[in-house]
Amino acid sequence: MTISRSLMSPQSSRNASLDALRVVSFLGIVALHVAGGGFTGNKPIGFVVDEMSRFAVPVFFLLSAYFWREEDLAAPLRLTWKLARRVIPAFAVVLAVTVALRLIEGSHLRLELSPGGVLHLVWTGGPAFHLWFLPALVLGGAIVVVLMKYLGLRWTMAIAFFLYATGTVLGAYSPTLLGLRFPFWFDRNGLFFAPVFLVGGIFLRRHRAMLENLPVTAIALAATILAALHLAEGYFVVGRYPMGHDFSIATLGYAFAVAILFMRLDLRSPIWSILGQATFGAYLIHLIVLHTLATYLKLGASSWMMIALVFTVSLGLSMAFRAGRSRLAEAVARA
Repeated sequence: MTISRSLMSPQSSRNASLDALRVVSFLGIVALHVAGGGFTGNKPIGFVVDEMSRFAVPVFFLLSAYFWREEDLAAPLRLTWKLARRVIPAFAVVLAVTVALRLIEGSHLRLELSPGGVLHLVWTGGPAFHLWFLPALVLGGAIVVVLMKYLGLRWTMAIAFFLYATGTVLGAYSPTLLGLRFPFWFDRNGLFFAPVFLVGGIFLRRHRAMLENLPVTAIALAATILAALHLAEGYFVVGRYPMGHDFSIATLGYAFAVAILFMRLDLRSPIWSILGQATFGAYLIHLIVLHTLATYLKLGASSWMMIALVFTVSLGLSMAFRAGRSRLAEAVARA
């Protein structure tokens, strides 16, 4: 996703390696959403696909903050407003379209118009449940930028790690440690989950020269080990198929290792940047594409094919929209 494009420094040029990371992360998001209801003939495979894709959303948080400018970090209200202005209109449009499509096809949606119901809809995305990332980004960004301004990077990192640990206890480990099971959105959406990856993005940006000394093979090995730990931990805390878990202890290292690995790669092909710019739009519409393919084209039997199609169609539609918008803007400018 490219939700922080407007916050990038004017001198910044596109980084093909980071764009490749965006594309791979979007593929991960598609894979985990297909795995949630797919792989009916082999639930263990679905579980593994789900778990191995869980680096994706943390990486998108990390990449968002990686491109925040220092002058924006010094102005919490300005950065929060930029984030909200960038993502909330997209959130509202896709949510409205999703609700409309569900109503047209006769689905019975539980939409409460009370203040609490509206807040829950905005907080979770309702039927467009993947949209939780966007308000979580705004809230997490506001938390991090305020802490950065008044407490500095070290204290912000410490608080972010504490929030993440708290979210892990209340989320993945609450049934084991507390004997309780909270709603899935309670620990994930914004407060506990986002800050640690956002401040991590700031840290990696400020210390990116340090990454140049890290050997790629060592990073790849670390990512593999942390992926295995994440998978094992997921089986321990979930203990059932097909659903994985959102995040836990090993997820933190897994996501950072994947991000650092791509930061160390020296990819140059412009195709990555073309695809990377389309990931935000593809993310917004991919559940609509998935639902359409599963419902009307009856492609639910082949989960691998579904992943490939949703990934390809979503990116293709997003690229077509971007191209059409650019041509329209050029035509208006010439008029």
